[in-house]
Amino acid sequence: MKLLTLECDHNTFKPLRFRPEGLSVIVGDASDRAGSANGVGKTLALKLVHHCLAARPDRLLAHGVGGWRFALEFELAGQTHRIERNGDGSDIALDGRPLTETQLRDWLNGRGPFVLPQEPGFGFRPLYTRFARREREDRADPIRLHREESHEALARTLYLLGADITLVLRKAQQRERVIAIDSARKLLRQSDTRLRELLRTGMDARAQIAELSERIEDARRRLQTMQVADDYERVRQEADALTQQLRQLEKRLAQIDFQLAGIEQALQRRADIEREALLAFYRGLEHVFKPQALADFEAVEAFHRSLAEQRHRRLSHDRLRLQDERRRVEDERAQLARQRDERLAYLGSHHALDDYQAVAAELARMQADLDLLQRYRSASEAWDAEMLALRQALTEDDRLAADYVAEQPLAWADRRFRELIHALYPREAAGIVLSNNTGGNKLRYDLKVQVQGQGSDGINAARIMVFDWLVFRHGAHHTMRHLWHDNGLFDPIDPNRRAAWLRLAQAELAGSGMQYILSINTENYASTRELLGENGAWLDEAVITSHNFP
Repeated sequence: MKLLTLECDHNTFKPLRFRPEGLSVIVGDASDRAGSANGVGKTLALKLVHHCLAARPDRLLAHGVGGWRFALEFELAGQTHRIERNGDGSDIALDGRPLTETQLRDWLNGRGPFVLPQEPGFGFRPLYTRFARREREDRADPIRLHREESHEALARTLYLLGADITLVLRKAQQRERVIAIDSARKLLRQSDTRLRELLRTGMDARAQIAELSERIEDARRRLQTMQVADDYERVRQEADALTQQLRQLEKRLAQIDFQLAGIEQALQRRADIEREALLAFYRGLEHVFKPQALADFEAVEAFHRSLAEQRHRRLSHDRLRLQDERRRVEDERAQLARQRDERLAYLGSHHALDDYQAVAAELARMQADLDLLQRYRSASEAWDAEMLALRQALTEDDRLAADYVAEQPLAWADRRFRELIHALYPREAAGIVLSNNTGGNKLRYDLKVQVQGQGSDGINAARIMVFDWLVFRHGAHHTMRHLWHDNGLFDPIDPNRRAAWLRLAQAELAGSGMQYILSINTENYASTRELLGENGAWLDEAVITSHNFP
C-alpha cells in the first residue's frame, strides 16, 4: 500500500503528492496546530490520512474543517483507489461508491495490505497505526499503542514480526475465561440475597444440601399424614371452655375437701373441760363464794353436755351436706373431663388448615433453598472442572512456550535491530528479547525492545523509529509500502543522529519502491539539512510541501 495524493475541495488546502519511492518530507512551522486549516500542517496531514482510512471521526477536524471534503489516493495490489470523506466523517465514498465507515473498514480488512488471521482483535486499523503513529501516546512505547491492552499489543507485534502467535492468543483466551469464571462465581454469590445468606453460614453447600434433603423428606411425610379438620378451631375453643369449667370444679372440690377436713377435726376434739377438772375447780372456790351463790354442779355439767351435743349434730349435718355436694361436683367434673378428653383426642389426630399451610410453606421454602444450593453446587463443580482443565492447559502451554523461546524465533530481528541502533548509537547496548511469561496474566511472552539509555527521550524515540523500520522493511503478513513518522519522534533526537538516520533510510529505500514519509518542523529540518552539507540535496528534493522551503 503506497500513498499517492492527499487533496481537498477547499482551495486553501495545498495538495500533497507523495513521492513513489524514498523520502517524502512535509515541513511545517513549529506553531502549526493539529486542527489548523491554513496550509497543510504537519500533524493535520497525518490525521487526514488516518481520517480517510476509516479512523473514528476526529473532534478537532469536525470542528475546524467539518464541511471540507478530503480525498486520499493510494495504490494497493497494483490498483489505484480513491477514498473521499468529509471532515466531520459524515459522508464517505470509495472509488465513487458511497459507503459507511464500517463498510470501509470491512473493505480495508478484506482487501487491505494486511493478511489478517481469523482471530478477534486483528484488523486494518490497529495494525496500520503501527506504520503511522498518530497520537502522542502512540509514541511512548515501540510495542504498545494508546488504548491498547498489553496482550493485544503483544499479539499484533509478534504477528507483524512473523512469530507464531498461537500460544499468545490461547493464553489470553484462557486467562479471559478464568477471569470470566471468577466473575461469574462472585456475581452468583452476590446477586442472590438468599444464596448469600446460605453461604454466609460457612457451612459447605454439600452439607447443607444433605441436611435440607432430610428435613424435606420429614416435612413431606408430615404433610402426607396430616388430617385437616374444617371444625378444628371450633373444637379447640370447646376444649378450652371445658378446661376452664374443669378448673372451676376442681377449685370447688378443693374447697369442699378443706371444709370436710375441718369438720372431721372438730368432731374428734374432746370436751374443753373434763368432769373431774371442773369438779376440782368448784371445790376450790367454796371458800370464796357462798354455797348458795354457786349452782349445782350437776346442772352445770348438764348444760355443758347439751352444748357439746348440739355442736356435734350441727357438724355432722354439715358434713353430710358437703359430702353430697362433693359427689355431685365430682360426677360433673368426670363428665366434663370425658367431654374435654374427647375433643383433645380429636385435635390430636387432626390439624388446622393454618398448621397444614405453615408446614407446606416451610417445605416450599426448604425446597427453594435446596434447588438454589444444588444449582450453585452444579455450577461451581462445572467451574471447578473447567478451571482445573484451564490450569492443566496453561501448564502445558508454559512448556510449549519455553520450547518455542528456546528456538530463538526473533534472533534475526534482534540482530538487525542492534545493527540499526549501533548505526546511530555505537556505544549503546541494544536488543530484542523474547521470554516465557508463566505469570497469572494474559501475556504469553515478555517481548522487550531495549536500548541502553532509553530513559532519555532521544534514545527512546530512536528505539521506536528503528523498531518501526524493522517491522516495515522486514516484517511479515503485510504489503505496506509506506511508513510515516511524525515530528514528535524527530524532535527529541540529536541533529547528528537525526541526519544519520535519514541517510540510512534514504540508502535502504533506494530501488525498494517503498515510501518513508516525515512530518518535521522547520527548525528540526534546518538543523538536519545543515549537517548534511553539500551532499544533502536529496533531502531538499524529498520535500513535498513547506512553508519556508521552496
